[in-house]
Amino acid sequence: MTETVVKIYDTTLRDGLRNSGAILSLEQKVQVARQLEVLRVDAIEVGYGGPSQVEPMQAIAQAVSEPVVFGLSRVNLKDVRRVLQGVKPARKPGINVFIPTSDIFLDKMALSRQQALDAIGKAVEYARQYLDCIVVSAQDAARSDPDYLVEVCQAVVAAGAATLSLADTTGQAVPHQFGLFCSTIRKRVAGGDAVTWSVHCHNDLGLGLANSLAAVGHGVRQVECTLNGIGERAGNTPLEEVVTALTARADAFSGLSTNVVTEQLAPSSRLLAQLTGLPVSVNKPVVGANVIG
Repeated sequence: MTETVVKIYDTTLRDGLRNSGAILSLEQKVQVARQLEVLRVDAIEVGYGGPSQVEPMQAIAQAVSEPVVFGLSRVNLKDVRRVLQGVKPARKPGINVFIPTSDIFLDKMALSRQQALDAIGKAVEYARQYLDCIVVSAQDAARSDPDYLVEVCQAVVAAGAATLSLADTTGQAVPHQFGLFCSTIRKRVAGGDAVTWSVHCHNDLGLGLANSLAAVGHGVRQVECTLNGIGERAGNTPLEEVVTALTARADAFSGLSTNVVTEQLAPSSRLLAQLTGLPVSVNKPVVGANVIG
């Protein structure tokens, strides 16, 4: 039986460092990026579209050759241009443009639904002139009106997005609902079969892994995650747990695999802990001292 690859999109160097207490120098970020390439993740998110981020993104982009190198951009074209410049040196450049889709987050951004819809369409069309690897992330998708979310997804598919990411930004989703939610949105979007579907789950209720696996069980084929689950608040979905769960429970995820070299999970975890000074709990699944002996 031919196996289907679940892509691993690592955001340790972007979301993992955001308000997490972890601080890395540029040299250390390059070191982590090179280890992620050894780990054989499919994509690395290396920075954000702020004015001071272009040169650091370029340096990291030049340091690896196999993963797609992404920068995260707000929906405004200034950010998009900066990210495009930042990832330009990469052998495989990509951009991830996020847009709030819940009314709660739209209100925070002082955007109407129509304004957000127009802005994301323009951003994707602009980026599409320069590269093919375009992710559109629906921020707070888990709390969004499904009808509006479908409208946004259809618009960005038409504009040329290659991947659609559904985010549980506040970490409030629960697995049985989130899996069905992902399946419903995916099936309702015209042209949805032609793109990759991704999820970005936070761990506020300790359900980041469970929600990500529920999404995979309902047809999602990319998981966004971080080494050791680092990130703001309770962190992100832990990369090592996603990969190990898909590997160890192949009976429950028949026909699915990842490209990750599992033997490199523990070394990658140790490197990040050493560089950030954020210790790994001894009973941490997969990479804790009690687990790996």
